Amino acid sequence: MNLDLRQFCRKMRNALSPAQQQDHAFKAAHLLLRSPWVQRPKKIALYLAQDGELSTEPLFEALWQRHHRIYLPVLQSHRGRPMAFAEITRKSQFQPNQFGILEPITPHHQHLTANQLDIVLMPLTCFDLNGNRIGMGGGFYDRTFAFKRHKQNKSRKPKLIGWAHQCQQIDHIAANNWDIPLDGLVTENRRFQF
Repeated sequence: MNLDLRQFCRKMRNALSPAQQQDHAFKAAHLLLRSPWVQRPKKIALYLAQDGELSTEPLFEALWQRHHRIYLPVLQSHRGRPMAFAEITRKSQFQPNQFGILEPITPHHQHLTANQLDIVLMPLTCFDLNGNRIGMGGGFYDRTFAFKRHKQNKSRKPKLIGWAHQCQQIDHIAANNWDIPLDGLVTENRRFQF
């Protein structure tokens, strides 16, 4: 079922023209920058969009100007939490990981763990209005943020914000027990808090 939804939603976002993609990214960035989530300097994890994902590109300069620190996910080789987060600056250099996704080149000892971040913008293929998301299928984000599944950690940081095109919304996602729900979501049309 999720495989069919994933393929359908990927098709929807990939059908958007480059001009629509760019327009959606700027509109979503405007909504996020006006939200209470980013009014004080924070440690914020973004991602580099691919395969029709809503771009985070308009956010980089705007967040730096507001004194936020920006991080990108980097894959780790051990199984516990598959991603750590590396801070980037305007001078950062990048290299592709095993999936061809660019990652910042930084020493491992400088990486943050997921619970050291304040906000994480999460890519997704589909979302519903109950805060459920379907990712690309690798489970990287769900495993990295698995600690938030425990009742005592639900309200702890980081705040997990989905970042998507409105066309990726579907009526209902049957969440699995390993799925980590979103705390909020931003599209080009509106901001949701769950």
